[in-house]
Amino acid sequence: MRSSVIKINMLSNLLYIVLLLLTGYGVGYYNSALFRGFGNLVWLVIFIFLTFYFGSVRQLIVPLLTFKPFKNPKTYLYILGGVFIPFLILKLSIHYEVLMDRRLIVYYKNGLLDGLQPYPLIEAVLFTPIWEELLFRGVLFFALLKVVKPICAVIITSVIFSLFHPAYLLLMLVAGIVLAYIALKTKSVVPSMVTHSIWNLYTGKLFLFL
Repeated sequence: MRSSVIKINMLSNLLYIVLLLLTGYGVGYYNSALFRGFGNLVWLVIFIFLTFYFGSVRQLIVPLLTFKPFKNPKTYLYILGGVFIPFLILKLSIHYEVLMDRRLIVYYKNGLLDGLQPYPLIEAVLFTPIWEELLFRGVLFFALLKVVKPICAVIITSVIFSLFHPAYLLLMLVAGIVLAYIALKTKSVVPSMVTHSIWNLYTGKLFLFL
């Protein structure tokens, strides 16, 4: 009985991943033509629907959507560290011109980056942290914790996360490790969402002033 339940959950999770890949590709491909630039919002709605539709995924995610860690002062230190560490690495990368796409570094140093416009900034600060944290530090990370050691789960999810951000590959690898550590220590994806949101706000606009 138990083995059959495990098989059903595995098939359910596989179907969930396949549907995410197909819908993600479809929304990305038709973003301009069909969704008039609102593809990220459409993708977020689809992602949340699929995540909570599949029982096995829902059982994994719901306990992680808790604000209880914010009662612990350490959580705020985790968030502060989660923002400061990538910030420091970003500044060092720009100064020494390493670890990042050289074009971005040149644009930054010559004041050619204007930052995101209002709606893309909203997407980056609100929409993206929700689905990326639910997927990478939620579904993927805590599913891996059931079968591998925490350090392996951190590395695997961080590598996959960095591959989604090729222009900042190594920087996002570090950010992924930090975010996974926050999720691991707090047993929640909410603090990592907050950290991710602050970081996106900086890279989307505040870098012009700091």
